[in-house]
Amino acid sequence: MFTITFSRIQPCDQLIRTVHLTLGKSQQLTVNQDISHFNAEISKGVITVADIQDIGYLIATTFTQATTLQLCIDDNIATQFSHQQWFKWLSFGLALSSYHYCHSNNSNLAPRVADFTLVNANSADSNAFDHGKILAHSQLIARELINKPGNVIYPQSFVEAVTALAINNIELSYLDDAMMLEQGFGGLMSIAQGSDREARLLCLDYHPQNPKFTVALVGKGVTFDTGGISLKQPRYMSTMKVDMGGAAAVVGALNAIAQLQLPIRVIGLCGLVENMPSGKAIKPGDVVTMLNKTSVEIITTDAEGRMVLADVLHYAQQHYQPDYLVDIATLTGGTGIALGKAYASLMGNDHDLIANANIAGQACSEPLWPMPVGGMFTTALESDFADLRHGSEEPDGSPCVAATFLSHFIQPNQKWIHIDSAAMSLGMTHRKIYSKAATGYGTLLLTELCQQLILQNQLHQ
Repeated sequence: MFTITFSRIQPCDQLIRTVHLTLGKSQQLTVNQDISHFNAEISKGVITVADIQDIGYLIATTFTQATTLQLCIDDNIATQFSHQQWFKWLSFGLALSSYHYCHSNNSNLAPRVADFTLVNANSADSNAFDHGKILAHSQLIARELINKPGNVIYPQSFVEAVTALAINNIELSYLDDAMMLEQGFGGLMSIAQGSDREARLLCLDYHPQNPKFTVALVGKGVTFDTGGISLKQPRYMSTMKVDMGGAAAVVGALNAIAQLQLPIRVIGLCGLVENMPSGKAIKPGDVVTMLNKTSVEIITTDAEGRMVLADVLHYAQQHYQPDYLVDIATLTGGTGIALGKAYASLMGNDHDLIANANIAGQACSEPLWPMPVGGMFTTALESDFADLRHGSEEPDGSPCVAATFLSHFIQPNQKWIHIDSAAMSLGMTHRKIYSKAATGYGTLLLTELCQQLILQNQLHQ
């Protein structure tokens, strides 16, 4: 039996609680406190990475007064994962166990992790345990950004909140309305023009010495999405503050990447706008000239995210020439309809990058499901009035149509993937670690993808 012992730092009663992890018949994690030899038994038919994360959260929240927690894992389960995986993901779940969102009227982020230490561990295990804490803190940064309402977090205050984090090893800069209008950000600024609040393009640049390669991470940051003139239905409108979940995930990932000191350059770009209906707002039928000079016919102003992303993707390629380009966005309701809360959808132009993203998603339990791009989906983008329409009047294949639109802004030979995380940023209550509010989905995935790309680079040298 493999036993892991954790110690809670905060003052508690001097209690030791032991938990037995075993295989059972249930498809869900179950806790039984009516057993002999242990204080509780946790069982499930198959144990996954998601379960390890949830077990850490579960034992910390079940035994809140215990100073010391011991997890005794049956050998037939323990051998399914490396020691480092056990320590990292248990630490991640433990660290999240004390989080709950507390509203304040300012944009300051105060993500706090539960403070546990690992008892009697070697340096490799301790490093893995610390890695889990870093990931938890980074995801909580994203969750705090998403949880705050649209009257507190908007483009300017988003930038202020991230600036106040003062992330080590990160150079922060941004473009404002005047700068973007001068440079020709027609897509992004066409969405921003309906709001009284200015837009921002936030750049987080992690640039270690002699980086192995460069990754650009682009996040959709619509801090509130009314749908614009194509106004959304009232149902679920209050949840549209989560439409900046992609940008929040990019910030969380950059925090983790910088703390882990990965040997690659990572550029995080967040296109930040409000999508509001007003006399200044863009209208269906309008034609917009994008940053790359493509003219685009607007079909619905509720397909705003792709206009923001397209300009930022072009900017990323112009200014940074990344080896890998990744965008993440709560982009289409169609992804949620197709995949529910089991997967985010994945599209792109490079098979190896898609494969690495799939591996990363499985490794951190933020899974992806590949979908097609291009081909027949280009038909929906044919316009009589511009180079492209930005979508279709029909909902058919909407995630694939959106990705196909974005592909027109990707330069030849640029390795690129698009992640549509529409349903994953909120309401993941089937997971213990996400019992309430936002998830920060994408923080783990983007961090793990960068680590996977580093591994692949090493293997090919």
